[in-house]
Amino acid sequence: MSRSYRKIRPQQAMVYSVDEVQALFGVHRNTVSNWVGSGLEPSDGSLPQLFRGAELKRFHAERVERTRLNLRLGEFKCVACGNAVFPELSTITFQRKEGRASLAHATCCDCGAAMLKLLGATECDKVEECLDTNTPLALIDESKLDSSAGIVKKSGSRGVRWFTINDRVIHEWQAFAGKYDPKTVQAHLVSIRDFEAFLGGVQLSKVKPKYAGQYRDHLVRLLDQSKDKGGLSNSTVRHRVSHLKAFFEWLRGQEGYRRLSASIPDYFALRRSVSAPQSKMQCKEYPTLDQAWRMVELMPEKSVIQRRDRAMIAFAFVSGFRAAALSALRIKHVDFDGLSVVQDAREVPAKNGKTYRAKWFPRTEAFQEIFLAWVRELQDLGFESQDALFPDSKKLVPRALGETPVKPLASSKPLQDAFAKASERIGRSYTPHSARHTLKALGAQMCRSHEQRKAWSMNLGHSDEQITEKHYAKMSQTRSSELMDALCSDLVFTEEENEMIIDFYQHRFLRGTAEYSAAKGLAEKRDKARGECDVLE
Repeated sequence: MSRSYRKIRPQQAMVYSVDEVQALFGVHRNTVSNWVGSGLEPSDGSLPQLFRGAELKRFHAERVERTRLNLRLGEFKCVACGNAVFPELSTITFQRKEGRASLAHATCCDCGAAMLKLLGATECDKVEECLDTNTPLALIDESKLDSSAGIVKKSGSRGVRWFTINDRVIHEWQAFAGKYDPKTVQAHLVSIRDFEAFLGGVQLSKVKPKYAGQYRDHLVRLLDQSKDKGGLSNSTVRHRVSHLKAFFEWLRGQEGYRRLSASIPDYFALRRSVSAPQSKMQCKEYPTLDQAWRMVELMPEKSVIQRRDRAMIAFAFVSGFRAAALSALRIKHVDFDGLSVVQDAREVPAKNGKTYRAKWFPRTEAFQEIFLAWVRELQDLGFESQDALFPDSKKLVPRALGETPVKPLASSKPLQDAFAKASERIGRSYTPHSARHTLKALGAQMCRSHEQRKAWSMNLGHSDEQITEKHYAKMSQTRSSELMDALCSDLVFTEEENEMIIDFYQHRFLRGTAEYSAAKGLAEKRDKARGECDVLE
């Protein structure tokens, strides 16, 4: 993508209106029109125009490539923004010089900067003709090829193919799906586009139930293939069919699609052996609290970046925050007096848009010291409450009073990398999310009442402790076997049996009664298991 838009990444599966393209790139409507004249292709020939995200990426990538090669006839290279553009005719001025190249002046339609270009005799004639006839410069480029009529687009040398025939109704669905998290919308779009590609670009209004069944069987076959050969996991397959079922339930209510068969969503249903989540014999690995401390303790701390990474990992075990939220924290989100931290969904990426306050977890005092030492270091550098808690390495320099606040990390990758390196030092491989599993396991050891378990779960950001129990620190098969062996041994008694043993030693049973005999047998069994002497009568 061009330098001026290098940080703008349209979603390939999405469809954008002209207004949305303007907002995404921060450009004027005339600029979008200029792009269309320069080779950006709308999804179809209807108005208002729509653009596939993949086409926006192709167009800008091609512009960058052209600036490295020869420009088209009538095309200028803007030194300011790095784009290859066809300027507006009204901005072009030049003087023809007989037998010599003419120097043309123009204004970049993207950034407004002045541009210069030496025009040969042929190009000069064509530009003058455009000025006389008010014809856009893009039309004089003889190398521009006509594209196919709005059904299939190709991304040039990469050979990736996409379909645009359904873009209008998918754009309407995007408006409906605005209630979902953007990541959820993207996941649904991937499923919809995959189904569309499987059918070879069939118009969605012509989909038949058997098509849905064929796609379902296709997904099931992919379960048996390895990932490097295009195979899919059980979870991905279940989500794909779920997304498509919901999409077609919505689609049947739209004008022009109401004649679709009502049974189409049912044809996406998987057989029970596939639709049931596959239990994994090996549970997700997570460190014990002692292992986590050993992991942090072994991390280097000579450079400021190393100390930042060390503090990030330490705070993951202190707060229990997910990686995305933790990486986006600012100093103001931490209450150092109340030993708590706020996940404000308005300012950090929060799962399900949830805002909550988490107290620092108990038994993490050593981790807290490392984190607090990092905060003091930031304060010594001049960082204030609005600044990032874990800044980018380039921003970890002394700051003057009143400077623009330092933004948080753009992604959680630095935290992920830090966890990978730290866990490798103890011969393991842990992710940032493993810290939440560690804290859940700690809670299972410490909490003794339903109310305590509820509080612990809420401190992890869960509204229901069943969520914590279901998804975190699941019991491994090895641990289950150990507990069952213990339960099968002679050392484990029920509460009632323990009470009977106590009553026996306190002589509460009459000798010769059934209760006396049963209690005596239990007492002998316990003492024998402990290797003690026989029970005295």
